[in-house]
Amino acid sequence: MAYNSEYHTEKELKEVQNWDIKDAHNLVNRLRDMWQYNDYFIENWGLDHIHNERPVLMLELHTGGWSGNEDIIEALQKHKLFWMMWWWKTERGGHYYFEIDFSAIGFKPVNQFTKENKITRQYVSKAKEKFEWIVISHGKRLMRAVAKV
Repeated sequence: MAYNSEYHTEKELKEVQNWDIKDAHNLVNRLRDMWQYNDYFIENWGLDHIHNERPVLMLELHTGGWSGNEDIIEALQKHKLFWMMWWWKTERGGHYYFEIDFSAIGFKPVNQFTKENKITRQYVSKAKEKFEWIVISHGKRLMRAVAKV
């Protein structure tokens, strides 16, 4: 979001607060669009801190002292499920860290998904409309079914 002096509406903040947790990947996109100061919205992929095996999105939100960003954090805190599942830590000065594990909402690495569902990559390629994707990096994706496989 380019700098402007407008604050978020109550409707926008309620939207964040009530976002469907199963659609968390689109919530992250929405937060990115709402966040003031792009340099203070940091996304990196890594492995979970507990088992060190599942790919997770490490999301850092730094408010930069702007009360509009603090309003977004407050809306996220009111989204109890999001906060309970993925909040990792807070540091003094408006620094919030999240570890978003998309496996909690049904996404799996492509290799694991195809093996567990006994389907081929060719089938997946031909039936793309049956799946949702999250791109981790070039050649690495998470997927889940949105229709019967």
